[in-house]
Amino acid sequence: MKRFLFSLLLAASSLLAADLSSFNGTWVIKSAEMNGADVSGTGFDGIVMTLKDGSYVFENGGETAKGKFTVDFTKSPATMDSTETEGQNVGRELASIVELTADGWRANYAFQGGRPTEFKTSQDSGFVLTAYKRKPGTEPAVKPLRALLIAGGCCHDYAKQKDLLKAGLEARANVTVDIIYSPDSSTKPPLPILGNPDYARGYDVVIHDECGSDISEPAVVEGVLKPHREGIAGVNLHCAMHSYRIGDPNDPAKTGTPHAFWFDYLGLQSSGHGPQKPIAIAYLDPAHPITKGLADWTTIDEELYNNIQVWGRAKALARGKQEPGDRPGQNDATVVWAHEYGPKKARVFSTSIGHNNATVADPRYLDLVARGLLWSTRHLDDDGRPAAGYGPGGK
Repeated sequence: MKRFLFSLLLAASSLLAADLSSFNGTWVIKSAEMNGADVSGTGFDGIVMTLKDGSYVFENGGETAKGKFTVDFTKSPATMDSTETEGQNVGRELASIVELTADGWRANYAFQGGRPTEFKTSQDSGFVLTAYKRKPGTEPAVKPLRALLIAGGCCHDYAKQKDLLKAGLEARANVTVDIIYSPDSSTKPPLPILGNPDYARGYDVVIHDECGSDISEPAVVEGVLKPHREGIAGVNLHCAMHSYRIGDPNDPAKTGTPHAFWFDYLGLQSSGHGPQKPIAIAYLDPAHPITKGLADWTTIDEELYNNIQVWGRAKALARGKQEPGDRPGQNDATVVWAHEYGPKKARVFSTSIGHNNATVADPRYLDLVARGLLWSTRHLDDDGRPAAGYGPGGK
């Protein structure tokens, strides 16, 4: 009975989505509770279940059994019915309920008839509640994140920087970077995304590295923002802060107005910069996943963007300082920050650093941007490392 029970437990655990093929694989028991008592580790360690398209193969040492299962996803909780077709319990049926948990799946089975209605057991209930995980080493391959890099416009060597960014990010994370680039060097480059609010369909994150301060038509700007309002993550680099301006960027914008459309998304309003000088970058929050373990550094000659205002919801992660020169009071500004935008709270990472090619190619810069990208897509662990499968080469 116990062998049949555990085989069905593992079979059921893979059935919690309408597309069952997503849960094909090899599974082991993570924990189990029977009649109100924890029975984890009592004969469970050697059980392996291979699931494929509504069938299971149970193995425990030299013992093997096979079966089939169905799930009714219209029920709440979802119900599963299993039947063994080969083995010591041929023809036996078992009713259960199943659901997704934060770290896997769980299922509750009735071995004395009927069907559980809750995910709990009690003494003499005849219920068995289990949780499961994939067998180590059999986890499915992780698909790369899809990033869309927008580059082009005034004042920067985007022809080279787009390639530096693509190579640097793909070397640091399991991400594929597609590029939309315009060689136009004006302040109103004819980027193909303009007028196409569905430009980011199918992507996990958009990297804005364009420089178009005179792209100012409200309807066009709203089209650029539409994917982010719908929840697609954003990464913004350098002159993206000075793009899509509606109105005078030196006037503090009021959130919700056309003047603030782009600033609401960024979480910070900037209007300009001074001369190029080295910037001393100091990280402010050593516990934040983006900056954890990163060391302060000083750039080559770079542009320090000013802060007209920082949105209250934005999290400043680094400040940059330059020699004051002829700009007293304007030589200290937030240069790295994180933000959430729109009703779906899309994550947005930004850094105003990145004018010159040598800075964009600097490993310290690329490490920072890669972390920001992974954080924005929710694939960065709390310790600042890529989530499993999202590091270099899918590690």
